[in-house]
Amino acid sequence: MSVLRRVRSFLAQLLLLAVLGGLTAFLVSGPIRLANGRTDDGLRGDIRALAPANRDLTFSGIHAAGLLSSADQADRLPEIEQHLPAPLRGLVSGSWYIAETDLSAIVPAGTGVQSCPNVAVLRYEPATEAAIRIVAGRAAASSMSPEVLVGQDAAKQLGIKVGDRLDMSARWGTTRLRVVGVFAPVNPADPIWTDQQLHKGACPNPLDGLRDEAVLLTDQTGAQMASASLNDLTDRWRYRLDENRITADQVDALTRSVAEARRTPPEKTSIQSSVDSTLADFDRQVRAVRSLLAVVQAGILATAAGLILLAARLMTERRRPEFALIRARGGAVGAVAGRTLLEVLIVVPVAIVIGWLGGTLLPGRADALEPVLVAAVALLAILAAPVSAALVARRPSFSGDRSDVVALRPSPRRLTAEGFLVLLAGGGIYLVRLRGLDSGAGVDPYLIGAPVLLALAASVIALRGVPFPLRWAGNLAARARGAIAFLGLSGAGRAPLHSGPLAVLVVAIATGLFTGTVTSTVGSARDHAADLAVPADAVVSGFFFTPETAQQIGALPHVDKATPVLLASGTSIRGNASVNILQGQAMVVDAAASGLDLPAALTGATRTDGPVPAIASSHLAALIGTGGTAEVLGRAYKFTVAVVTDQVPGLAAGTKDFLVLPQQAMPIPSYQLVQPNRILIDGDGVDFEQVRKTADAGQREQVKRSTGRVVEDWQLPVPSTVTTRESYRAGLENRGVDGALTFTFVAGMIAAAALSLTAVALAVLTGAPARGRTLSRLRTMGLSPGQGRRLLVFELVPLIAVAVVAGGLAGFALPALIGPALDLGGFTAGVAAGITLDPWFAGGVLALAVLAVIAALAVENVANRRLRLGTVLRVGEEQS
Repeated sequence: MSVLRRVRSFLAQLLLLAVLGGLTAFLVSGPIRLANGRTDDGLRGDIRALAPANRDLTFSGIHAAGLLSSADQADRLPEIEQHLPAPLRGLVSGSWYIAETDLSAIVPAGTGVQSCPNVAVLRYEPATEAAIRIVAGRAAASSMSPEVLVGQDAAKQLGIKVGDRLDMSARWGTTRLRVVGVFAPVNPADPIWTDQQLHKGACPNPLDGLRDEAVLLTDQTGAQMASASLNDLTDRWRYRLDENRITADQVDALTRSVAEARRTPPEKTSIQSSVDSTLADFDRQVRAVRSLLAVVQAGILATAAGLILLAARLMTERRRPEFALIRARGGAVGAVAGRTLLEVLIVVPVAIVIGWLGGTLLPGRADALEPVLVAAVALLAILAAPVSAALVARRPSFSGDRSDVVALRPSPRRLTAEGFLVLLAGGGIYLVRLRGLDSGAGVDPYLIGAPVLLALAASVIALRGVPFPLRWAGNLAARARGAIAFLGLSGAGRAPLHSGPLAVLVVAIATGLFTGTVTSTVGSARDHAADLAVPADAVVSGFFFTPETAQQIGALPHVDKATPVLLASGTSIRGNASVNILQGQAMVVDAAASGLDLPAALTGATRTDGPVPAIASSHLAALIGTGGTAEVLGRAYKFTVAVVTDQVPGLAAGTKDFLVLPQQAMPIPSYQLVQPNRILIDGDGVDFEQVRKTADAGQREQVKRSTGRVVEDWQLPVPSTVTTRESYRAGLENRGVDGALTFTFVAGMIAAAALSLTAVALAVLTGAPARGRTLSRLRTMGLSPGQGRRLLVFELVPLIAVAVVAGGLAGFALPALIGPALDLGGFTAGVAAGITLDPWFAGGVLALAVLAVIAALAVENVANRRLRLGTVLRVGEEQS
């Protein structure tokens, strides 16, 4: 019962310790689960958007020379699946056997040779029989010749109907197909159809444009007959990985499993899939997010742990006379620690369990280290107060001691420890830059804690350097009228007295400013990436527009300017320094009228029959030398390299080989005008749907001019799309694991701000009794309550200012110091991430400092009411 009475007597201090322990237990479980959940969701979203070749495991059959598939290997599906190494086996959600040809030209029977005919794959896939419904004709039942089914969309696009005959030509033979049915999928979302979509492909000659690529279904007999005629048929076994079962922590193991399956595939098969390279890209993103999360998590948990230690110290300092009395009566140090431990065990474990359970209720995946971290938090919260009580009881005192005087003359042991801490921080930062935070060998606590050590080192340096200017300021204040400034600065000058709160506050501010700096850096780089990719308010993209389309769009309401641009991928480039024919992306634009931020060499160029000035990427410039020729739309133009740069408005960041030519200077003949495929639009309130319709009309006209055919919008090779700068910029924040990145930044800043205020409050509470005795004495000399609050301000503002400066410098420097380990380039669309800080974040830190002072005044007021300043002096005298 005596234990319960003590718990009731010191319930406030125990509850503070319990709340901080429970909060820390929540922080090591809940936010991490949310971050992991967002990482998994982003990973799954990206996997769903991948093409089948990039997300499915596909094995191709290997046959002896001269032998082809007989389309009868469906029974090997379970055998090959069982051969898959773990964890791949447990992730397969669907499997299909396929016997198919390569892409082969198809033309109506009897049609002559075409320069760019449509192509198709002839496929036998048993599982499709139950996945289709016949909308015209009947199912395939080959006898005299292969019979095929064609999908509704493909039939419409290719102009095929039931009864048509098609000639399919492969490299080694030709066969005639008979169209006997048109089908529609029973469930269009079924993954069986993901590799059978109708899509466009490039013609061998770029001047011929694009062609359709389709899949034609046949039966087993039809596949065998076509195989004999075409001398082309291959077995494939396709396995769909269920993205809903894949989590970010499995990516590395999955990559190794796919590599193992590639090295040792099932007998007579080879893997034909790039899923391992896809997973490797994901793993790079996940590692980068994990590194950022680890830095923020380490900073927040270190701050929370520091608050627990401060709360334990607060509780034991308030009970110093009690512990001194126990020692005076013959009690041992262990007895003091034991009775404190009993009190803590009644309150704190329950709070830790509640905090941990609260964290487990949040959606997301638990981290593998969660049990270890929760156990560490429990040990810290339970043992902090008993250990602190034992330290206090070792040197019993009824009236307290002048710890500030002792701290102002630190022992060689303490100075050595502080110097070692600084060296430890420097060594940790160096190793992080050298090895990274996640080198694949598991989590290294030293490297993860290096940013926290840097913040602690900054607090130590500030702790040793600040008292001297404050004492000088206090001496100046002593010569002025009034004692408030002198007394406050004198208390602030004894900064070692606040070493604990200062260290905690510096770590919290450094963590918050680190997240703010990284947020600003990533945001600024993404803004720049959006400006490069969409250097206007919007850009219209298509296959080819007429030269007049830009003028027609410019005449639309609210359109201020429309600039035509040609982006020609795969342009043939011949340089003066090499006989090799290179390929790159050519951008042709009227540099003088475009308004783009281009060099004067291009904007000032005028019409010439000789070489025109050009911008070249550094990689391309190193290969071509000082100039050369570029083939644009089938015509060669000479150029000289006037400017070398790796970023140009209108080209997405990361484009390796590019050339920018000034259209106004090029000798373009009137009978072969440049056909743009991009139009840059500037204007407010533009009706982009009207812009898209006008652009499609321009594409239809261009098709008519080049082929003589009249087409509808749905027949266009590439329908027009409008991309605004805002939508492109927003898209950069909705890729992959960006959701986890955003959550990490927001949660880190909020937690850092809340914990910073808590640290200030504990600093006030720690010094409240001593300040109360001082105020009681000063009130006998006429000190007013307002002057008492000013005294606290003079004492706390230097502490907060030092913490803001030290923590701010550490937080701002961290991204630069450990930048290579963070790998921010994966989040900035290829733009180099220079370290920047949004002024709003800097203003937020100053606002937080002001809020901390206000909170300190409120806490001090509550503490003074509880201490009853009128009796503090008498109590202190009795204790002395």
